[in-house]
Amino acid sequence: MAKRTVPVGATSSPALAYIGLIRKRITAIRKDTPALIEMGQRMAESLLEGGSCYAPVVAPFWQEEWTCRAGGLMGIKPPTYVAQSRKDVAYFALPGRADWDPRQDAALQTLVKSKAQLFAIGRPEELKGAVPVCRFAGFTGGAPKDIGLYRLGAWQPLAPVRSFDQVVRGWIVTGEMIAACIRGGRMPILWMSIWLDGAMARNCLFHKHDNLHEPWSVPFFHEDRYIPPLAPGYAAREFLRELEKIIGSLQTQAGALAQAGQWMADAHRAGRRPWTISVDHSYPTILELPAGSEYPLEWSRPNSNLRTAVPDRFGRGDLAIHLGYGPVDVEDLGRILKRGIRFVHTTPYGRPATLKDHPNLLWLDLPWRPTDATVDIPAYSVRMMPMSSTAHTVGYFALLCEMAERMDWR
Repeated sequence: MAKRTVPVGATSSPALAYIGLIRKRITAIRKDTPALIEMGQRMAESLLEGGSCYAPVVAPFWQEEWTCRAGGLMGIKPPTYVAQSRKDVAYFALPGRADWDPRQDAALQTLVKSKAQLFAIGRPEELKGAVPVCRFAGFTGGAPKDIGLYRLGAWQPLAPVRSFDQVVRGWIVTGEMIAACIRGGRMPILWMSIWLDGAMARNCLFHKHDNLHEPWSVPFFHEDRYIPPLAPGYAAREFLRELEKIIGSLQTQAGALAQAGQWMADAHRAGRRPWTISVDHSYPTILELPAGSEYPLEWSRPNSNLRTAVPDRFGRGDLAIHLGYGPVDVEDLGRILKRGIRFVHTTPYGRPATLKDHPNLLWLDLPWRPTDATVDIPAYSVRMMPMSSTAHTVGYFALLCEMAERMDWR
């Protein structure tokens, strides 16, 4: 399924073709929502009975995506936690690498021997018979690894949909688990985004602090908080509703996506790898790039600060892509442009009114909610379920498809 040819300039552009695949995945996720609700309910039942929850590192991106997140759970145990009972919940993603061998994965084999209930973001067949499926309490399901567009070397497909599926299904189950806990009479403690006033003080309130032991943990549940019950399916419905708004906005920007793809191809043909930053909690780890990889783009760790996001070694003729998280400092962005760098940028805060057009600036609109957490919880102080990694996944691979078409990567 990886091979796909989309003529440049066609009504169905490379980016729109990828977005079309994403829409099909959303349809599949909606169809699977009852199973995702049930999975969240089973997790909640164990936690309400006193179990602990943690994200062991099998596919490393999920531990980064799921912990310390605005709208995520504060009371998660560290990834090195050793399950103490069958009430404990281990929630992790299965790797997407073609060479992943579950028989040789020490972290997975340790989990199989542990007391924890195992909930996996992935498909049962991905275990390749190495682990009895009955050992797992649940699978989210999702897209097969080979669904996507274009091919290049080891990346087949180059623009997969599996990453999107894993992040979306992972958070939907989390949201439905939170809702099930609320229906059970307990409210999990959620992170408030540190981009909000007072968030650091508010979050610190929940740490059980003393001067005897470290680290200082956070309970999973509030002690004295009543939240009106959320109906089953509420979290999934609201998250997907907001996601479809974002995708609809991106779909209207086919021209900008095509221009960015041309810039990316131009840079690559000139022997320059586009510098890429996605400020969320999944990238670049979710790409599973090996050290010294010949991936066509050069990836950085997340960095919101435009003063330092693009290293000094880049200048005229280079291209930088920055899928941002915070508000834009117009002067900082201007300094990048003065260096002769072509710059593709987005932020949920929108384009500042004072930012002037520039021939080397291409602005994309990915209107996920500023501070990331997306789904309202009536009577609670913060929203749940962050959107940044989901939105950035769609935007990034739409851009990559435009580049791939121009590079003829079949």
